[in-house]
Amino acid sequence: MQNSIIAMMPPRLRIFESQYHTPAKAAQEVFIVALRAGHLQASPDYRIERRTCAGHDLLLCQRGRGFVQTGGRTFPVEPGELAWLNGHHPHAHWADREDPWRLLWARLDGAVLDRLFEILGGPAAPVFRLLAPQRAAAAMRRIIRLLRQRPAALDALVHVQASALIGCLFEGRHTGLEGAVDSIPALAPGLRRVLTELTVYYYRPWRVEQMAELAGLSVPHFFRCFQKATGTTPIRFLRQERISQAKRRLLESRDSIKEIAEQVGYSDPFYFSRDFKQHTGMSPAQFRKRELGVTR
Repeated sequence: MQNSIIAMMPPRLRIFESQYHTPAKAAQEVFIVALRAGHLQASPDYRIERRTCAGHDLLLCQRGRGFVQTGGRTFPVEPGELAWLNGHHPHAHWADREDPWRLLWARLDGAVLDRLFEILGGPAAPVFRLLAPQRAAAAMRRIIRLLRQRPAALDALVHVQASALIGCLFEGRHTGLEGAVDSIPALAPGLRRVLTELTVYYYRPWRVEQMAELAGLSVPHFFRCFQKATGTTPIRFLRQERISQAKRRLLESRDSIKEIAEQVGYSDPFYFSRDFKQHTGMSPAQFRKRELGVTR
């Protein structure tokens, strides 16, 4: 009897993974980049509603059911279907109360996404029935893994997977677009060591000289190699990593902005807020308020 009662209990919200990224502006101009990505099991009262947000949310329903609302219309989403919500317009999504969905999701951004959304007929039909949902799910998981592992050339590698994901949508609408090849370039052990240290110990007061010593290279040679491998400078990479970690804490904790600034390596909360706004276009408080425009 006890087992049958447990089986009848509605699922609770479970966030299996949630990753954040702050791409450089140059990357956003040439790649499809990921701002966030994750995997969750919704609860019956799960609902997210926003007037606007950066980028485009792609929601892949693995099981259960849900709904999306955009352009004043509501669309059901079934297992094996993907919903595309353009964040530049008011939108909402929520779970079916009787059978809450399990989602893989990614928030993508890039100069070409608005045009791709139009070509695919997204404004009128934002829900896609996938011919091969397992391939779309694999691309989503690779995006999540890349954001977690943060390899060199992260934005280029995410672009490959985002292109493969969007290719699945074209395939479903019979317009034909080839997916991309998943390849990860080799990286010198010294640079790999530095990247690992920066992503794990981002809160430390790093100097370029320390990074070069860790890589076993002179400062000028390290600087050139790092920029060639990642497309950005060591300090910019560190700042982007700190901002990505700050995004997580702003949404997943109730810590003050001053506390979060210290946690991610900023001794001055004013400088942190200025840096955060430079990378995201809004203050930490504005980011938290906008992203937590959520009722569950």
